[in-house]
Amino acid sequence: MLSTRVGRSSLWTVVAVLLLAACTTRSGESSSSPSPSVSLQATDTGVTPTELHIGVVADVNVAVRPGLFQPAVDGVRAWAEHVNAGGGLAGRKVVVDFYDSRLTADGWHNAVRQACQNDLAMVATSAIADSNVADLTGCGIPDFANLTPTDEHATAPNTFSLLSQQPHRQILGPERWYLAEFKDKRCCDGVWLDNAATPSALAQAQGFRKGQLQIGFTEARSFSIIGLESDYAPFALAIKNSGATYVRVGTDYNQTVALRREAKVQGVDSVVVWDCSLQCYTPDFLRTGGADVEGQYVYNYFEPFEEADQYPGLQTFISSLKKFNPKAPVNGFSQGAWISGLLFGEAVEQTVAVKGPDGLTRANLLESIRGIHDFDADGMTGPVDIGNKAEVSCYMVMQVRDGKFVRVHPDKGLNCDPANVVTVE
Repeated sequence: MLSTRVGRSSLWTVVAVLLLAACTTRSGESSSSPSPSVSLQATDTGVTPTELHIGVVADVNVAVRPGLFQPAVDGVRAWAEHVNAGGGLAGRKVVVDFYDSRLTADGWHNAVRQACQNDLAMVATSAIADSNVADLTGCGIPDFANLTPTDEHATAPNTFSLLSQQPHRQILGPERWYLAEFKDKRCCDGVWLDNAATPSALAQAQGFRKGQLQIGFTEARSFSIIGLESDYAPFALAIKNSGATYVRVGTDYNQTVALRREAKVQGVDSVVVWDCSLQCYTPDFLRTGGADVEGQYVYNYFEPFEEADQYPGLQTFISSLKKFNPKAPVNGFSQGAWISGLLFGEAVEQTVAVKGPDGLTRANLLESIRGIHDFDADGMTGPVDIGNKAEVSCYMVMQVRDGKFVRVHPDKGLNCDPANVVTVE
């Protein structure tokens, strides 16, 4: 089920275009398809009379973590398969072209160049070494990103993302909750293991930590790691000796598991909040960590998978992903990629509604995305002003209890207080 929402100003245009295209509704299964009598044209790069090509650029074959963002590739491919089962988009079959950026600047450069040459848009972009955006902006390809880890990528005029994070802006709702909830337990005097796999990743981690300190955290120690460390004893001892009450590992979930295991060996007992975000919200974290990760806090920006029966859009994502690949992990990266597909699909639908099925060009697609101001990812999060690159303010916190993710805040739904987004000075 492809979600789309058309503004009131376009209503009468939609009525007219319905003679040519059947627009998707929240309850419908079909996508915008022209009447059999309409002959479609090749309209721009990646758009043929029968196919609509999109490129997914992601770090997959990397030494630090083989298959790092493979879930993002699976997520967007599952979305495309689901859309095609309902008739495609703009009367065309969606074709996903994958380009491996390999966690390197050269890999990013080469992948973006290929997408520029072959595809109408980039969807579910998930690359860390993404600071050089000359090719991206130069070719003008619409970029519906899953991740935008650097300021350069986030601020590129043709990049849009539900999890957009503009310079000096941090989503700190969970951190505010930790401070309030555990004030009596001296939270939060922290130890951070920052992700230094690339210069951009380290800069992002340091900016996040700066925001935490601004709202009331204190710093006991901080370290830079690349995710290949084999000995976590020095870090665990630093936590123990400092009496830290808050610990965050900013790399892959495996490093959180490694640190938790070593902390248990060293007898660390001062920590009130072991913190992690999307990278730990995966069944692999529970399976790998076992009893060692009991009590771990994990936060998310979307309604949780455990409550999918309450959210049709979430049900559709999970069932479609498992249909596409039963072994694909249902996690934050595959979900984010699916959401990138939903956003792309909504922009396509609005373009077709105004310009017709042969009005599908990069320029028109960018015009449409700039007009989307209340995107809610098919009910998975609160409305976000995508067109103005606003940050999502919604979040929820879970804790690992008896080997499962259990909701702890808020009691239901999401906390979407605008104060969750903080300007970091």
